[in-house]
Amino acid sequence: MDIASVWEEILSKLEEGLTLRQLCEEPGMPCWSGLRKFIRAEPERVTQYAHARAIGAEALEDELLHAARSAGPEDANARRLQVDALKWVMSKRAPKVYGDKITQEHTGEGGGPIKFTAVRRIIVDPAKSE
Repeated sequence: MDIASVWEEILSKLEEGLTLRQLCEEPGMPCWSGLRKFIRAEPERVTQYAHARAIGAEALEDELLHAARSAGPEDANARRLQVDALKWVMSKRAPKVYGDKITQEHTGEGGGPIKFTAVRRIIVDPAKSE
């Protein structure tokens, strides 16, 4: 197999939700460190890799939904653990889509704008006041 076809297979497997380590364990695939160096060598590969990982997060979404829907009374705790782990991984792989949205709002009294009041300090020398 030539490098281009191996790279296409790597991207395809990443889109299926596999990690680089899982992928490198498969026959005919490059070693983990070599693959990382290969990806970083070209900006286009970095972009393709990031895109494949984003699609892979969607594959994990399918896996998560399947795990949640197939839970029964006898394996509910194991499925809950599986769902929680998948949710965590997805929030790290694609935080803009699956991460928690954190916002901060600063408002003043009654929801209005914050009002700042200037404070003026006067220092009095007690020795001069006598």
